[in-house]
Amino acid sequence: MSVFKRKTSAGKTKEYHYKFMQGGKTYHGVCENCFEKEQAIDFEKTKIATAKNLSVQKSVKALVENFKDELRGGDNIPLKAAYDLSLLKPHRRASSEKQQAGKRSYWRDFTAYLEEKHPDVIHLSDVTKSHAEEYVQYFRTKGRFNKKTIFKNHLKGNHKSSYIRTETKLAAFTVNISLITLNEVFNLLKRDAGLMENPFSEIHKVKNDTESREAFADQELKLIFKSCDPFIKRIFMTGLFTALREGDICTLKKAEIDFDNHIIKRKLLKTGKLVEIPIMAPFEKFLKAEIANSGDSEYVFPELAEMYLVNQSGISYRVKNFLESLGIKTTKKVAGRDREISVKDVHSCRHTFCYLAGLAGIPLVIVQSIVGHMTPQMTEHYSAHATREAKQNNMLLFPDFMKQDIIDVDATEPESIFDRISKAIALIQDSKMNATLKNKLLELLQ
Repeated sequence: MSVFKRKTSAGKTKEYHYKFMQGGKTYHGVCENCFEKEQAIDFEKTKIATAKNLSVQKSVKALVENFKDELRGGDNIPLKAAYDLSLLKPHRRASSEKQQAGKRSYWRDFTAYLEEKHPDVIHLSDVTKSHAEEYVQYFRTKGRFNKKTIFKNHLKGNHKSSYIRTETKLAAFTVNISLITLNEVFNLLKRDAGLMENPFSEIHKVKNDTESREAFADQELKLIFKSCDPFIKRIFMTGLFTALREGDICTLKKAEIDFDNHIIKRKLLKTGKLVEIPIMAPFEKFLKAEIANSGDSEYVFPELAEMYLVNQSGISYRVKNFLESLGIKTTKKVAGRDREISVKDVHSCRHTFCYLAGLAGIPLVIVQSIVGHMTPQMTEHYSAHATREAKQNNMLLFPDFMKQDIIDVDATEPESIFDRISKAIALIQDSKMNATLKNKLLELLQ
């Protein structure tokens, strides 16, 4: 360490100069505005301290780089390959093919954004917190970055077709699933990529303010079963008596039905969870009739299975058209959303099942085991359809609704128990039986 005035042809310089070594490197320069030796010494001390800090920072950076190279064998993880690599890691719960496809689309949208906005970001280790925050903000306010959606068009022999998305305001659920997916990929590959932190870990989810599906009212159910054809009836019968989702209804297999023990054992498509669903008497009668007419197909409802496996949206389309034809509104406008959202469809049968169970006071754990949810909170979401007023009025008591043969198996002329009770009342009133007996019977049927 030394300070000095440099000799020139005109004599010594007015300002002092410094020269020292730090970390094997020589530093030298002018002590700016230092005309006294004490000033120059203080200036040099500041420069030495700065050089030491820089040396430490470089050492830490080198350590991190070595750590990353050691963990991943010296290879960077390209963003475009990251999602597929994340699938090879152990997961807490297996995802269905449909869920994986959805998650893959979120990851592709993220990488497409970076490719356009930050072309120098090509590896996981290149993504910073600012990149993550920037993309999430874009997704929340403008929707997907890649508006083009490619799909298999069954009307064109499953050839690829495409359309351009127009929505800008996505549902909170969609926004949160995207964030969960990005978080998951970085967490699963964090060690392999030698990341010190996950850039998405501190980004909060948005409040989930989406509207849930609505349960069908009793009058709507009577109207549905009075007007439905065999195709629609299979969906609603199975949905109401089992709480299965659309895909599980359509692909229900004969081998999953145990008539001896009156149980359906089914591994759910969405969650992979195995559920056991009791078969109530009227539904058992219905199932046996359907199986008798299903031929040698492995499915209980061959027509539903064929359509669902080729064109899943076709099922929802037919159900919505049917409900709209009855005057049942299937969608509603929600503030902050570009498109109306679905509130009554096949999934509403699932809500109706839980609604009726809530009215009847069936224990939550029983409902949970049937519908296949992992947490009581999720099942409570459905049970919330049962209001205090409805319970007090004993409306639609679940045992009365399900224990009786509410729907005639003969699909050509569906007739509910409500219709049959009305006919019975009319017959009794017209009969010539004892007046006392007649009044007692009418009291029971009212």
